[in-house]
Amino acid sequence: MAIQTLVVDNNPVLLKAVSTLLEQEGCQVRVASNGLDALEILQDYYPDIVFTDLVMPLVGGDKLCKIIRKSPKLKNIFLVVLSAIVLEEGEKNLVNLDCDVCIAKGDLQGMRADLQEALSLFARQTRETGRILGRRRRGGESESDSVLGELLSEKYHLKEILENLSEGIIELNRDGKILSLNQAAVKILAGSMEDLIGLPFSSLDLHDSSGKVVSWLQDELRGNGGQSLEITDSDPIRIGGSLVSASFLPVREEDSLFAICILRDITREYKAERQKREFDKAMRLMKKMDAMSCMAGGVAHDFNNLLTVICGNLELINLVGDYANQAENVSLLENAKRAASVSVDLVRKISCFSPFGMISRQDVVIEDFVATVLGDFFKRNPGRCEFAGRTERHRISIDSEQIAIALNNVLQNAVEADVSGTIAVSITNEIVDAPSIRSGQYLPEGNFVRISVRDTGRGIESENMIRVFDPYFSTKQRSKIKGMGLGLTIVYSTLRNHGGYVTIQSERGKGTDVSLYLPFYESARDGDAESPALDLSRRRILLVEHDEQLRTIGKIMLEYLGIQTLTAENRVEAESAVKSGFADGRPPGMAILSLAGAEGNDGIEICRTLHQLVPTLKVVVSGGDLLEPAMIHYKKHGFVNILPNPYTLDDLRRVVSVL
Repeated sequence: MAIQTLVVDNNPVLLKAVSTLLEQEGCQVRVASNGLDALEILQDYYPDIVFTDLVMPLVGGDKLCKIIRKSPKLKNIFLVVLSAIVLEEGEKNLVNLDCDVCIAKGDLQGMRADLQEALSLFARQTRETGRILGRRRRGGESESDSVLGELLSEKYHLKEILENLSEGIIELNRDGKILSLNQAAVKILAGSMEDLIGLPFSSLDLHDSSGKVVSWLQDELRGNGGQSLEITDSDPIRIGGSLVSASFLPVREEDSLFAICILRDITREYKAERQKREFDKAMRLMKKMDAMSCMAGGVAHDFNNLLTVICGNLELINLVGDYANQAENVSLLENAKRAASVSVDLVRKISCFSPFGMISRQDVVIEDFVATVLGDFFKRNPGRCEFAGRTERHRISIDSEQIAIALNNVLQNAVEADVSGTIAVSITNEIVDAPSIRSGQYLPEGNFVRISVRDTGRGIESENMIRVFDPYFSTKQRSKIKGMGLGLTIVYSTLRNHGGYVTIQSERGKGTDVSLYLPFYESARDGDAESPALDLSRRRILLVEHDEQLRTIGKIMLEYLGIQTLTAENRVEAESAVKSGFADGRPPGMAILSLAGAEGNDGIEICRTLHQLVPTLKVVVSGGDLLEPAMIHYKKHGFVNILPNPYTLDDLRRVVSVL
């Protein structure tokens, strides 16, 4: 029976020559031009002998030998290394090849004798790993041998550097198959060098929910796109049990295309960051609960005092009865009535905390409105004020009474902090191009009127800045006026109910600047009685929300604004809604996509899918933690704006109106 052989060499002349010599010896021969092709053949072909060169593109002969020896079904194959560099490698390195015999390439006549001897060794099942057949015929070192030796030395030097890198380095061919990898990559992929070489990268245990890597392999590597792919620390993929950030870099070499993949194991850092985020959430919850406890205690204290006055006066009227004269009874009733009136005012202040607080809107020119509030305030309170804000006129829609109360609270704090100084008030129009954190407070993208109230007083200690909006928190002596401990808390809630925001900048000894941001849509012209209402009836919106209650209230709020609305619970329903469109068949022009109750990557994938269906669709990302990658880097993921929870009618109006 003929000996089954496989010859592997990237030199087509030598490949043909060795194949012919073996066929003349009665062998059946199959050939491969590199180690990767040889591995493909060895999947369903089990030869008796493999003759392989060492230095080849893709997978070299040394790796091919190791893979064969590690494979249970191939390990008994007789391995013959057939290479010009075995003399330069030397016996000390030949042991690492794990082959049965080595042949130094030379003239064809000499190689015929060496191949015959190798076949004889196979027949006797004799291994001579340390022996190099053809050594004597290649005696004496030529100039080319010296150059080859230097190249080999350089090769081993670069290999040593590669093996000691902390990043995993993987070489992929155009089909996405692994050609080589260093030990760091082997560790990340949790396999062995021999098992991984030749595998398609996409066949690894990739927990890539959005399919970024598979898409890149298909579009940029096989599809000849040539664009790189970055997997960032903020949005890593999971490979096996490791969280990994990565760089996939296509490389062109003459007419060929391959890729280098750099893997960075960030499991420890990511878990530490996640623990920090969880700790921060726990701290925020604790502070929120502390604030609620403080508020509950303050409100209970104020109400207990008021109820004591009311109940005490009524009880006295009941006890005294006919024995008291009418004047005494009227006095007791007046005391109870005043306390009841203060109680009503306190309840009204507390109601401002609701995100659905009642707002009675009217259009005002904000410069005229603020001038009136300042005039009334400084008639009742000592102090001086400089107002800069009459050069422009901005018409906005607000609840005048509530905004007046909020502005009075800010002015009251400024006067108390700077009794002898001058309070500077200004009004400007500010366009915020991207969401940002200012002085610890969130400020979204949008067009705002900014009312700034600045004093030159003692300022706020840095450790107290995060607590200034807490109810009943104060560094001043407790006020005799019930509910005054809710001052800045009411300011915050009132502005939020108007779709606005509050930021505070302060430095100890240098004063405080409180800025009130209110949504602004257009400027008012002198003589204008009122500005036309913003017409949202032509807006067509798809609301994608996993939570049924949030989906229902979101639809009600959007339709209250006059917006035609479709709803969807998940990706499938969202795709169907976009394809079907509204009653007239037209698709939505905008989508609000909630991350609440869904994985962030799932929301990103839905956004990508919707854009494939309607490329012009404007998608706003809603819900979710502000620290989530999809919220922080929303534009990178295809969103045009963000809408954090909880949101109000004015938040919706702001987001919809600027698109």
